Amino acid sequence: MKRKEIRESLCRGQPGSVAAGLQDLADPVYQAFFARLVPEGEVLGVKMPALRTWAKGLSEEERQSFMTHLPHRYVEENQAHVLMINEIREFGAAADALRRFAPFADNWAVTDALNPRAFRCDPDTESLACELLRDDNPYAVRMGMLILMRRFLKTDPHLPQILAVRRSHDTLAMMTAWFLAELAIHDPEAVLDVIDTLDWATAKRLGQKVRDSRRIGQNVKDRISEACRRRRPMPVH
Repeated sequence: MKRKEIRESLCRGQPGSVAAGLQDLADPVYQAFFARLVPEGEVLGVKMPALRTWAKGLSEEERQSFMTHLPHRYVEENQAHVLMINEIREFGAAADALRRFAPFADNWAVTDALNPRAFRCDPDTESLACELLRDDNPYAVRMGMLILMRRFLKTDPHLPQILAVRRSHDTLAMMTAWFLAELAIHDPEAVLDVIDTLDWATAKRLGQKVRDSRRIGQNVKDRISEACRRRRPMPVH
């Protein structure tokens, strides 16, 4: 759908209702599929390419109004909110917007869309990520881990901070496994060194992610998978 059509779709909704415009972009087949992936949220069924185009089609005034009104109802609204944060160019403004939104993040489909352009080079990105790691909302913590993974994985992966995260929530166990699987591409020995410190559930997920990866050599896959298999079920910390 073109920007003009999306703007017209927005205008057909109730005054001030951005979600009404999104409803016109919903795909019932995709809604049924997406709802199974994020059972904790209410979904419309808007695919990400359409969501990106829709978000870019809003005026600055519409965008600011949308980002001010929290919480949102639909998963796609939260995804759109993150996409808007991604486009903010100034670090301070992007960080403030993320802090305001973080308490309302409630599923992986929202958090994993986070990749702000303002965080790519700013030296304060590290402290913001570590701040999120201390948040009470596990999905805010996941966003902090994502920032560290996408910004610092090759230079300083912050393994002590990552491993110190409490993984009692499933989303954080999965995020830790993803982080370590990505690190294994660049520094497999660092991953092998910490597998014995992982709880069984996280180690099991790590082994699966490594086996599924197309960017990790077979020798490394075998070594990490074997180390993960040696872990025994134990309580997560």
